[in-house]
Amino acid sequence: MIIRKINTLICIGLTAATMIGSSFAVDIYRVFRGDEGIWWTHRELKLPLEETKDVFELYIGGKLLRKHLADRTLYSVDKDGNHYPVVSRDVTVRLNNWEKTKASILTRAVVTGVGFGAAIALLITGVIQAVRREENSR
Repeated sequence: MIIRKINTLICIGLTAATMIGSSFAVDIYRVFRGDEGIWWTHRELKLPLEETKDVFELYIGGKLLRKHLADRTLYSVDKDGNHYPVVSRDVTVRLNNWEKTKASILTRAVVTGVGFGAAIALLITGVIQAVRREENSR
């Protein structure tokens, strides 16, 4: 009966490649095939226009919506046909946070990608050592 010593690098590389590689694969899948439509602000939690000034601008006739609201140049019609000026509290915004989520996932994918590469390198090194040891024993 031949007793072979298990190469430690192969074990570590295979285990790490499986664990880290699966996390890396899931992150890459989520970025390129994931559902982009689930990251909207909830309908009940719409934001006032003032809270979105850093991520959202809307222009009407070349003029910023906030400026229209401040100048009271936008009007709406109620169900009875009466005209009234649109004020800031009449305007709410839902944002799609997919870009922020995607950036977070990709940041994590960079780290897991490096770890996956290191695990593959350990695995390949272990296989090369095992092949050489086998050749030397003959």
